[in-house]
Amino acid sequence: MLSSPPLLSYPSALCLKAEPSIPLLTSSTVTALCAFFTFSYVGSIYLARAGRLAFHAPSIDVRNGAERVRVANEKWRNDPEVIRARLNAVTISTVGSCLVIAFVLQRIGECNDLVTSLQHTLDILGLGWSLPTLRTLKPFLLAPILYIGPLYVEILELRGPYRMKWTLKRDVVDHFFSWQGIRNFIVAPITEEFVFRSCVISVLVLGGSSLRRMVFVSPLWFGIAHAHHAWELYNIYGRTKQAVQRAVITSLVQLTYTTLFGWFCAFLFLRTGSIYPVIFSHIFCNVMGLPAPMYATSRFQSRATVIWVAYVVGIIGFASALGPWSRGA
Repeated sequence: MLSSPPLLSYPSALCLKAEPSIPLLTSSTVTALCAFFTFSYVGSIYLARAGRLAFHAPSIDVRNGAERVRVANEKWRNDPEVIRARLNAVTISTVGSCLVIAFVLQRIGECNDLVTSLQHTLDILGLGWSLPTLRTLKPFLLAPILYIGPLYVEILELRGPYRMKWTLKRDVVDHFFSWQGIRNFIVAPITEEFVFRSCVISVLVLGGSSLRRMVFVSPLWFGIAHAHHAWELYNIYGRTKQAVQRAVITSLVQLTYTTLFGWFCAFLFLRTGSIYPVIFSHIFCNVMGLPAPMYATSRFQSRATVIWVAYVVGIIGFASALGPWSRGA
């Protein structure tokens, strides 16, 4: 099902010095570049003083796994000034990673024309563009199909556009265009997909990595990039042994989710050769959040059977459409 994805079908116009079947980068170079993309992205948020978190509270036993009370002069990740600094940092880091890809392509290629080299860089990063057709739109529908169950629950809860007292300011402007919204639904999905899909998979392709490795191993870099949140969780949950356990468990759950999600995104990127449906899927999943069928069925007990059916339909529909609907965007 992964045979000859667009990203791996090097056209003769790519001006490479070697045949597509011959690795153009050594395995050590590929690993070094992937590590650079990952740690420069995460490290960038700590370079600026405004982006660094600050915790001053002593160890405190917090009941029921709740966050502790915030003390004076602390800086938490949802503070607007912290978010602004970090968004600037990851944007610069992402641009830098893309420029590294351009440099690598220039070194291994024979194209002296700057315009042609730029076009090759855009192509391998998945930034090609064509007029939308039904075929190119289908990859964008995969994530919504998977979320048929949660979407049905959203209707039951009368959230979003279905809320009876829905207002533009509260449910759109304040939610999506606050600093947290800009981070969660715009900048983070875009920059993360450029770095951990476009850049990481591009060097894996140039290194001759197998499709299995690109789909199932490359997302581990994405998971590693989220490991630093454990330190924050340890601090906000009280800096106790229980806080350590909570931070470790939460981080492991996040690693599992980011890995599973990364498999899907890597597969979609390789199949379509386009970063656009991948970014859309990331934004959509961030908006929807983690599915919670147990909570939904306990909240709407009279609709429990329908909710479970909707979840199953979504999973089956997603599995059935994943291959046919991801054939080139």
